[in-house]
Amino acid sequence: MFAVVLTLPIVLCAGLGTSRQIPSAILNFLNFARHKSATRASHEPPFNGGSETMRMTGWAAAIAMALGALPAAAAPAPRQPKLIVAISVDQFALTLYQRYRPTYTGGLARLSQGLSFTGYQSHAATETCPGHSTILTGDHPATTGIVANVWYDRATGKSVYCVSVPGADADARGPQNMHVDTLGSWLKAAQPGARVYAISGKDRAAITMGGKHADGVWWWLDGTGFSTSSYAGPATPAVTGPADTFNQATMAAWKASAPALWPEAPAACRALEKPYTFGPVARSGKVPPEQSLGLEPGGKDFLNELHSSPLFDTLVLDFARATIDREHLGHGPATDLLALSFSATDYVGHRFGNGGAEMCTQVAALDATLGALFAKLDSLHVPYVVVLTADHGGHDAAERLRGTGVDAERVDSGHLLEELTAAMRARFGLPDLAMKGEDAQQIFITGVADPAARAQIRAAAIAWLKARPEVFAVHTPEEIAATPMPVGKPVETLTLLQRYRESYDPLRSGDIAVEFRNHTSLYMPKAPADMIAGHGTPWDEDRRVPILFWWPGVKPARPGVAETVDIAPTLAAVAEIKAPKVDGKCLVSVARKCPR
Repeated sequence: MFAVVLTLPIVLCAGLGTSRQIPSAILNFLNFARHKSATRASHEPPFNGGSETMRMTGWAAAIAMALGALPAAAAPAPRQPKLIVAISVDQFALTLYQRYRPTYTGGLARLSQGLSFTGYQSHAATETCPGHSTILTGDHPATTGIVANVWYDRATGKSVYCVSVPGADADARGPQNMHVDTLGSWLKAAQPGARVYAISGKDRAAITMGGKHADGVWWWLDGTGFSTSSYAGPATPAVTGPADTFNQATMAAWKASAPALWPEAPAACRALEKPYTFGPVARSGKVPPEQSLGLEPGGKDFLNELHSSPLFDTLVLDFARATIDREHLGHGPATDLLALSFSATDYVGHRFGNGGAEMCTQVAALDATLGALFAKLDSLHVPYVVVLTADHGGHDAAERLRGTGVDAERVDSGHLLEELTAAMRARFGLPDLAMKGEDAQQIFITGVADPAARAQIRAAAIAWLKARPEVFAVHTPEEIAATPMPVGKPVETLTLLQRYRESYDPLRSGDIAVEFRNHTSLYMPKAPADMIAGHGTPWDEDRRVPILFWWPGVKPARPGVAETVDIAPTLAAVAEIKAPKVDGKCLVSVARKCPR
């Protein structure tokens, strides 16, 4: 970071030419940013290990914003493009994108030549459903209502999946739990001829991006292929028929010639093929992974390995290309929207971590997959705009991080909840008491109805948790709710409570919010297929994501910091439609004109 600051004058002068002076507006901005970084430490608590990190992060943002402010840095996006493609790459952390950026030759290379923002999913609940709910709504999870993948309904005593449908059968899926609408609905209201489609490997990704008025929403369902639900959008033959045809053709092709789940590792990735032991489970680190070889296509073992392989993204690509052709996207009377979420990076990150040859190979495959998508878009010969981001970031497995000198640890989250439940039962003599949660970051007190007893149990549980060395902090709903929403505050400077506030809902959030130390892996694998790494924390590894805009003719620029909630209002301005009042802001460096 110091090298960036010290070489800034050289970089700026080189960009402007020796015969030109640095614009006074940029110098004034940098002086202001330097003043703010120098004074911020005395007013705000540290995060990510200390206030110095925060000050240097602020400097990096200021520099990036100043560089993006240079004259003629980027041509505006085309007015009312015929097609907008919004892409989410699940668990595509900013650090992961940057790590392999020099190696890109396909779609990621093209996106890197557009407008590259330092992006944030600014909230604490860095999970798939909350993160996807921000991208095309323009709202934080506290506003969308999607504050977790799963929450506990205190009224019914049951767990609620984020895209389950209240009152419907258990397999029904739809956006009914979302409190807000998406860009697709805004488009269709303003331009009746607009069409909206969403495709993903995961139901919760396709549904939260597609919104409440999509023309077609599909996700992969093992044993079936691409599927939909009448609660997610139309389930007429015009929607289900093409999926059935694609699925049958895919299964037939697999039977005729078994597909490779993994390609051979690129030369740049082979150096990372090293064995590790994660918890009690040993992994060879080889690509292709041994367990992915020699499987019967379409069989149970094959499908178990499919999700955490590059082939999973290829399926989304192929179905997206078929949808573009079938629906003649980009050739209608209005702006069409295609929302895509590629899920394999998330499954690979969970299964193998993001620091080994497996993730290196997955990112190379993703680059090629996106390159093929761009080739299809180019062939349409229409003006189009693409944005790529992620629902959250991710961190590598604790054991590999420790090998690089990082203070990391592995915690058995499930066992911790069991210990906490046993301790509270023993203390209060309540055999039905249970402390529940998808993991130990959001804990619900169950089996006790009396408010006074619940308050006593919560106080005792908080004291128990605070005494654990792996726990960084513990928060109550009252603390979080009393924290004002950080409107207008630079996202990189949010306090931890402010991050929690952005993903808090009084009816859906837990009774106790637990914040583990940074670089903690909250998984304890017991078998080769179990998860070893992931996300879900309020720390920056899980919050920081790329936000990349590209269109034909765009000039490369790095305008600075943006949030995923800024994407929807920006795309609305590009399409020249009115967005409702949302948490995000329109990015003027992308749109020709942002509403006041």
